[in-house]
This record gives sequence, C-alpha cells and structure tokens, in this order.
Amino acid sequence: MNKALYNFCQTKFKTHRQGRLKLSSLLIRLNHDYGFGVIDGDYLHFSEADRQSLIDSVLSENSLHLFRDPYPEVQSRQENAQTRRNEKENSYAVSRDFILINTLQTLQLNGQQFPVNPLTSLGLYLKADEILSVEHKQIVLVENLAIMSHLGALNIPESLHSALWLYRGDVKAQQQTSCAYQFFRRFKQSNQLICFSDLDPAGIQIALTSDADYWLTAKESCVINSELQGDEQEWFKQQGAISYLDNKTDLPEKCRSAFAQMRHVRKTLKQEQMLALNIELQLFAL
Repeated sequence: MNKALYNFCQTKFKTHRQGRLKLSSLLIRLNHDYGFGVIDGDYLHFSEADRQSLIDSVLSENSLHLFRDPYPEVQSRQENAQTRRNEKENSYAVSRDFILINTLQTLQLNGQQFPVNPLTSLGLYLKADEILSVEHKQIVLVENLAIMSHLGALNIPESLHSALWLYRGDVKAQQQTSCAYQFFRRFKQSNQLICFSDLDPAGIQIALTSDADYWLTAKESCVINSELQGDEQEWFKQQGAISYLDNKTDLPEKCRSAFAQMRHVRKTLKQEQMLALNIELQLFAL
C-alpha cells in the first residue's frame, strides 16, 4: 500500500470500525485493490470484519500495523547518496522496487520473448515498473521462495505450463511484499490472476486478500492429513487467520471445505510438501 492510501486509511478507519462513507477516488481504490467493503450507489459500506481484513493485508504487504505504525519516511540509497555519507541510513531495501519472476517456457514481457534459463534458477529479478505488459495469459503469485526453483516438478494443470510465476516476497521488513502485490494487481484487467499458497488458514487468507481470480491448491483437501513425521505446529500458530476465516460469511466453496478439513484434523500442508509428495494441484474460483 502506498503512502497516500495508507495515511487515508489511518485517518478514516482508526476509530471508525464500521458504517458507511461517501464515495471518493481513494475509497474506490481501496475497494478495488483490497476488496474493502461494498459499494452501493454513492456510498461504501464496511464492517468490522472488512477493517480487520484490511489490517491483515497491510501487515502482510508492508510489515506495518495500519493503526499503530507511521508510514516510513525512507528514500532509495541513490537518493541518500546525494546528501549523506552513509547512503544506507534511513533507506529502503534495494530489492523493494524489484520482483522475482520465473517461467517454464519462453518469458513474454513488453511484447518481447526471452529464452528460458537452461540452469536451475529461482528466476529473474526485474524492476517492476519497467514491465508494461505481460503476454502470459496467467500470473501465479507464489507464497514460498523454495517453490520458484522447482516449478517443473509441480503437479499442475497443463494450462499453467505457460504461466508467469511471481514470488510474493518475504514478510521481513527488508524484503517487503508490497511491490509484488502491486505488480500482481496491476494486471487484473488483462491477465488471469492465480494465488498459490500454503494449505493452511494463512494461505487461504492470502488467496482471498490477494485479489486473485483463482486459488491453486491441492485437488483433494484430505491430503492435509498426509502421514508426516513430527508434531503439527502451524495450525496452532495461526489464530489470527483462523479468526479472519471464521468471520467471513462468504467463503468460496473450496476455501470453506479446506478450512473445515483443517479444523477437523488440526493439520496444515505447506507448498514444499505438496511438491515433495507430488500432490495434484487444481484451480478453484475465488
């Protein structure tokens, strides 16, 4: 989330937990980019669940709590180098303006085609704002970095062999995810957006708040109960995401059934496990 929208949200929703507001360009942007509230005529209606979802989305993207943290006033290292001896001081990470992408077939961007790297690779780091068009029909947002170098080993639908795969970024402050999300949403009107996340409550929340059209996940939710060594930890660490899903009254069918299965067995499944176990993946509408 950029600074203008962040500051707007802090002003409007810090104490205003539910209700309606007269439509403005920023409210329309908030609704479009984050699924915040419902537009009815000249007003946007929002609930406390919408407000919490927004907090969670901003925390995921910017590593900031919307109502506790000020928007960081930082510059690029190039800008700092013009006036400071220590260019790293009060600067944002060099990687902030870049996205990591990969493909299984020819890379197609800005009306051009680029050959696939013949060596095993996590992909290419490219400056996001230099990408003006994506000629791949589908863009897949990937939660975990390890998957980016093993795309060819995933048990995916045939259609995704020609997709563009995009790493969503790390939750660490120095590797914020906002650039990847902004890039992903920028192509909402021209490309089919898909989210590939862990099969856990947080993964469902990521899929629902990413603005994706489809969730790529295990075809059969029962694989959550796969026999794996060690005790389950993730289910019990994700109370925030569990509460978020409990408060959603309009969960898509696949999200609802997967969440019910998780709750029943108190287990989750990571992307890396889907890869290692060769679990068949399928697209489900969000």
